[in-house]
Amino acid sequence: MNSFDEQGNGTLSFSWKSRDGLPNPFVHYPSPSYGMDARQIFQVHPLGRTTFTVPAPSVPSTWLVRAFGMNSDKGFGLLPAPFRFSFIRPFVMNVQMPSKCKIGEQIGIRITVFNYLQTEIEALVILGSSPHYQFVNVETVTKTESQTDTNEHHHLIFVKSGRTAVVYMPIVATTLGVVNVTVMAKSQTFKNIVTNLLVVQPEGILIEAHQRPFRPRPGSRHYVFGSNKATVSVTGDLIGAIFPKIPLNAESMLKKPDWCGEQNMFNFAANLYTLLYLRLIGQHDLQVERETFRHLRTGYQRQLSYQLNDGSFTVFRWNASPSVWLTAFCARVFHQAIVREWEPFITIDPKVIQSAIRWLLQQQSAEGAFCETTPFPYDRKMNLTSSRLKDPVKYRNISLTAHVLITLAEVSDIGGDLGSAVERARRSAQHYLEKILYSLRDAKDPYEIAIVTYALTLVGSDDGEAAFNALDAKMRETAGLHYWGREAVPPPLIRIDSNRPHLLPRLTPKYDALNVETTAYALLTHIKRQAVIQREIVHWINIHRSTDHGWASTQDTIVALQALMAYAAQNRPQNGLDVTVTVELPSVPGYSQHVQIDENNLSQLQTIQIPRACGTAVVKAQGTGVALVQLSVDYNVDRQQLLTPPPLSAFNLDVTVSYSGRNNSHIKLRSCQSWTLQSESQTSGMAVLVASIPTGYGIEQRELNAYVQSGEVPHLREARFKEGKWTSTSNIWKSPQYVCPSQSDDGVQLPT
Repeated sequence: MNSFDEQGNGTLSFSWKSRDGLPNPFVHYPSPSYGMDARQIFQVHPLGRTTFTVPAPSVPSTWLVRAFGMNSDKGFGLLPAPFRFSFIRPFVMNVQMPSKCKIGEQIGIRITVFNYLQTEIEALVILGSSPHYQFVNVETVTKTESQTDTNEHHHLIFVKSGRTAVVYMPIVATTLGVVNVTVMAKSQTFKNIVTNLLVVQPEGILIEAHQRPFRPRPGSRHYVFGSNKATVSVTGDLIGAIFPKIPLNAESMLKKPDWCGEQNMFNFAANLYTLLYLRLIGQHDLQVERETFRHLRTGYQRQLSYQLNDGSFTVFRWNASPSVWLTAFCARVFHQAIVREWEPFITIDPKVIQSAIRWLLQQQSAEGAFCETTPFPYDRKMNLTSSRLKDPVKYRNISLTAHVLITLAEVSDIGGDLGSAVERARRSAQHYLEKILYSLRDAKDPYEIAIVTYALTLVGSDDGEAAFNALDAKMRETAGLHYWGREAVPPPLIRIDSNRPHLLPRLTPKYDALNVETTAYALLTHIKRQAVIQREIVHWINIHRSTDHGWASTQDTIVALQALMAYAAQNRPQNGLDVTVTVELPSVPGYSQHVQIDENNLSQLQTIQIPRACGTAVVKAQGTGVALVQLSVDYNVDRQQLLTPPPLSAFNLDVTVSYSGRNNSHIKLRSCQSWTLQSESQTSGMAVLVASIPTGYGIEQRELNAYVQSGEVPHLREARFKEGKWTSTSNIWKSPQYVCPSQSDDGVQLPT
């Protein structure tokens, strides 16, 4: 057994070895109270007893124990009655402090000492000294800067029986990186030591760039000193690293929040498709699979909380309409998770899929099209507006119909009356798309023709060839690579210096997510039809990654992963893999790092940290096989003009901050925003606002939930707080109407 998870609501976590030597993960369940709800399986020794230890938590707790056993001779036995016992440590210290801060920022450490003895105690609280932070002397303020020192600090307190004492110790971080902050409390008979990690970050706003070298102009300061970091990541698989972190989710893959039904389903699909890929290429890792299945079960249960009684799925749990787009996505992915050999690890209830399909079929029009139930689609490209003059069908729902048709093709093995209804709906949707196909040839945006072509190819339509020809007619080419996009995307810029090619910074193009998803659907079609042009499409998709493990957003990432996995599974290296990647830094004499890729580690993520990230990184590769090399650069800026502008300006922001309370320490933030890109649409799709807040400030989540449910801010559907960040999600923003969510640090009342 390892430890009692103090931050996880009292969940015990450990693992043990089976008789076969295979690691078995501990099955645990979160408890609503601070305690342990878990099951443990063990074998009793021949003497009739076994002994194991459980680490006790630091807070008072009561444990309730139940047990049953099985024996080949005596059968099944059950403990007659549960027994309980309590554990209370007599002397406990709790240390509360931020986990990260800016360099030079003063933060407060709150130290609480608990006395559960029958007598009063005298305790000494000690803050350890460190070269990485300084203690802020609390004294009468006589000048603008506080006095600090690096010595160890002692504070003597008296704590009465059954009471607590609180001590505040302010510090200021002086060096960047991870700092250990150690606090000790000791009495005559007890001692408690707590060490917390403090991540000290540079000042300014973080700029995260992918595949974008950082080259500041000489003679000017373009970043905060010490903030420039770079990482070269290398893997031998075209799709990237396999499970660089378990579980895969929107936050780890895309650095985006994942607090709604669509993003949770993205998390489920990303883990599922990666497992299916490992199964397809014959690479099994029992420990990885078991850990991933555990998270898949959790994600499945969480997604069921977004399913309504009629079988449909909704993006938000509160005050949200059902979504045809999301329901089709959920039914498709859940159906793909039904694998016979996986049944002992994850079981998808067929009724969940069947009820979702029944609801979907009710949304089909007489012409065969599928229509969204809300006038505000969460994904606008699923409900494009026709540009034809006097078009009787303003909202054609072509892409949405193709999206649902793909799902109906995936679930075609459903039997009974529902299976017959699915087949009729599939044929009707197919005929609708075949009838409307001619109008897509002149469309400016190739997304519709891409998803329609893939859908018709998937169902074996006779018009699949015509659709494929129309798709290829819209194919663009740049630097020998092929892609599909609304506008031409410039190729990677290369500068020749001293007869060496230098890859220049790549700025995010317009319609980045749309271009990637469109091209991914085109690649799926080319793979399905065994077309010649595939490798050039794969290369274009890979060079447009936004992170090591994803692209611009969730839907383009999940379709791109499917396409790359389908390609990689059919194009595995036949002659072995042996590639050596070397990274050199001309600005650092003698710097050279090597990465070796072979059959044993081709799917593993290998990284090289670049010191003093500035200038040029020289990457060399030799050997046989494929290597995917990516560069990520992080740096901070402290001036508005140094921020990287978006490719399109789509929102207006008006932010006001007010202060109140003692020393103006209470902060109220009000941010008003509106949609301005009316050339694209009169309204936005689902929009997310992320606001950074000062270190140490926060707001209770229950207050945010009440604020959302009050309806005070139109279209606000979700609000979440995470240390240093406040995130709100709206189902739509309009123009010129402003949406103005507000946030207060005290967590008691939010301003109107």
